[in-house]
Amino acid sequence: MRKLFYFVFALFVANMAYAQTVEFQVDMSVKAKKGQFVIGTDTAKLAGNFNGWTGNANIMEDGNGDSVYTATIDTFAVGDMLSFKFIMNSTYESIANREYTVPSGSSVYFAYFDNDSIYSVPKPIDITFQCNMEFEAVSGRFNPSTDTLTVRGDFNGWASSDILEPGLDPNIYELTFTDTLGVGESIHYKYAYIGTVGTTWENDPNKTYTITQADYDNGSATAFRTFNDLTLATITNAECTIKFVTYMDGAINSITGQPFGTIDNVVLCGANPPLRWPDAGWPTSDSGLVIWMYDDGTHGDITAGDNYWSADVTFPPFSPLGIEYKHGANWGDIVNTTGNDNENSVGTNHHIMLDPHTLSATVIDSFGVMGTHELQDEVLGIKEISSTVPDNYSLSQNYPNPFNPTTMIRFSVKETGIVSLKVYNVLGQLVTTLVNEQKPAGTFEYSFDASNLSSGIYFYTIKAGDFSATRKMILLR
Repeated sequence: MRKLFYFVFALFVANMAYAQTVEFQVDMSVKAKKGQFVIGTDTAKLAGNFNGWTGNANIMEDGNGDSVYTATIDTFAVGDMLSFKFIMNSTYESIANREYTVPSGSSVYFAYFDNDSIYSVPKPIDITFQCNMEFEAVSGRFNPSTDTLTVRGDFNGWASSDILEPGLDPNIYELTFTDTLGVGESIHYKYAYIGTVGTTWENDPNKTYTITQADYDNGSATAFRTFNDLTLATITNAECTIKFVTYMDGAINSITGQPFGTIDNVVLCGANPPLRWPDAGWPTSDSGLVIWMYDDGTHGDITAGDNYWSADVTFPPFSPLGIEYKHGANWGDIVNTTGNDNENSVGTNHHIMLDPHTLSATVIDSFGVMGTHELQDEVLGIKEISSTVPDNYSLSQNYPNPFNPTTMIRFSVKETGIVSLKVYNVLGQLVTTLVNEQKPAGTFEYSFDASNLSSGIYFYTIKAGDFSATRKMILLR
């Protein structure tokens, strides 16, 4: 009897561990007041990592007519990490994936659709989108003569139809359109440009502009920022190469929920050129947009056949420090049909954060284990950009200049010898020594970080052999 009791008790505990109930509630009243949802006619649904992100798996009901739609699921375990969104008919929320950790017992998750909880009488408002494309252009990622910049959001079905044009400042692209909105109402959007190699989207999450009382009173609003919200402090100063490595042992196909039978190929996609996102569903025809990874000891792979797949990717200067990416397995295999986006759930990606001075680094992740990963073997600072023996010594003007807080200093050495590169203030006092070592003949760049210095004029001096030169630079905060 005692053994039977313990068996029944263990079975009871096991069942309880997977019998936690969550009631999901989404309030559709504001959407209904705005005429975007018809209570009793339109449908609210729930999609997440617990139902394969299938939009029709959990239909929500409004049994008492209070505009709050509910769906109850009782198969969770304590501590389950849920990622999900609500759906209005076939339209997913524009906000980032919702997250919820399942507690013990029954619980309720309540939210307004798109977190839109404010209603005021809407009226026509002229909204001007302005996007500064200077960093994209100087990096070579965006070609003003051939590429097209678009704004896409919940106001146009995330379509590519709304095109921005350069204004008086050729770096600033703009577009004005009229929408009917109230105070506190938010527009969710992103910029994306179309070029010869495909479409480049901004990083996640979606950007948001919320109508203020002043916007409402004036009947107009302006949303101005740089592409990807880049600033001098959030971009790389030099070309950098990242070795992406992913471990494929035990990899699970997120679409089928089953392990891959074999790993025939692994690809890399992302938001930061030269990484690209394929179109929705990652169709096999978009194979030209992916970067192929290798496990054969070539193309940067260290050890053949160890199931660590690798690819070296070189990012141009002025790239965002935040890199967003994702893998796919068995691209184009018939078993995938059109499901090449098979690593974890849609909208859940890998992330790394570069330093402005990063020249090279390695990131190692495991297929399906998403999140932010640490860089390994990161190399910062001085970089030899050419081993060709120059005819003369030289010291170039730093760029950018003025700068905040980092800038690049380039110099050439015509023969092997001790090189010193030092920074002084306007009083002639030594601020820092950047280089003081033997260098071979060649051309070099140094990424100088002045984060600990105040605004002002500084001088940098090089001495190499019989050569010396000084140039002025301006730190402007």
